[in-house]
Amino acid sequence: MNILDLILFLAGLVLLVVGAEGLVRGATRLGRLAGLSPLVVGLTIVSFATTTPEASVSIVAAADGRGGLAVGNVLGSNIFNILVVAGAAATIIAIPVSNITIRKDLPVLIIATAVVYLLAVNGTVVEWEGILLLLALAGFITFSILQSRRTARATRESFVTRTRRAALNEMGIGVVFSGAGAALLILGSRLFVNSASDIASALGVSELIIGLTIVAAGTSAPELTTAIVAALRGETDLAIGNAVGASVINVLGVIGASALVSGGGLIVPSEALRLDFPVAVTVGIVVLSIVIIGKRAGRRDGLLMLGFYAIYLSTLIAISINADLLTPASIVALGVVLPVSVITAGYLIFRSVRSKAPARLEVPFVDR
Repeated sequence: MNILDLILFLAGLVLLVVGAEGLVRGATRLGRLAGLSPLVVGLTIVSFATTTPEASVSIVAAADGRGGLAVGNVLGSNIFNILVVAGAAATIIAIPVSNITIRKDLPVLIIATAVVYLLAVNGTVVEWEGILLLLALAGFITFSILQSRRTARATRESFVTRTRRAALNEMGIGVVFSGAGAALLILGSRLFVNSASDIASALGVSELIIGLTIVAAGTSAPELTTAIVAALRGETDLAIGNAVGASVINVLGVIGASALVSGGGLIVPSEALRLDFPVAVTVGIVVLSIVIIGKRAGRRDGLLMLGFYAIYLSTLIAISINADLLTPASIVALGVVLPVSVITAGYLIFRSVRSKAPARLEVPFVDR
């Protein structure tokens, strides 16, 4: 580790912050011009742009036969997105969570992660499974856009009433901001990931651990900075939509594409199957439970999510120091945390559905 790595690390962070501001401005402008809600802008345009670092790192790693880095990057990024990105945004401003996110987006993320987990149980995600994952992602994005356009008709019509020149100017400004922001995000991520990876490698950490921690945090830095900027600007739907959308794209799109270029199947380390996949599923269930209870993520919820990530990160560090700790950690994750989370979420969903059931009309008995 040398001083140049630290300089590049800080330079990457600066580019990420500037790029995130540009991307939020441009993507929001373009999405609204097209009649899309801020939530779907976050799920599509912004999410695709901010997941470019994850995709490039994982696809290149998979093509080089480094499945541990590819899979670790995706799982680590998703856990980081849901706990740190959404959690950090929630500590800045209370984020009201829409019914669409509760009923569709978060459940899709949980189901998609569980499906990939099942596909990877044998240690490999093969090419045809990667194609299915990419098709599933295409279906999810298409459905989200169509649903948003139906619910945002009034917004779209308000833009149609503008003059043609005003509309073109609006689109041009949106394209410039989005393009410049995305370019800065990608460049900043490259600097950040490369310097962080050099620092981690100098410490003698395994590829999977590097992917789950330093690389995952680095490639998720665009999502983090975008969510924070969006929260500061009051774009709460964009903040949560970006975190969830990026995670769905990661688990379906990046894993799917990585399997296609892997040449024989994407190798999934057994350590990821024993600990990190269960944690990724659990994280989605925990956050779903939080938003079902309050329909929002407030500062206390954000701190809880950040605390959850701190525990997970501490576990990874302990395992990297002593590999024998993997077995008890996986037993706790699979045997305690995941089942309790599933039962709790199931109860909350049942209670929520039951509370919305129409009350039975009591007709008094009349003796004729």
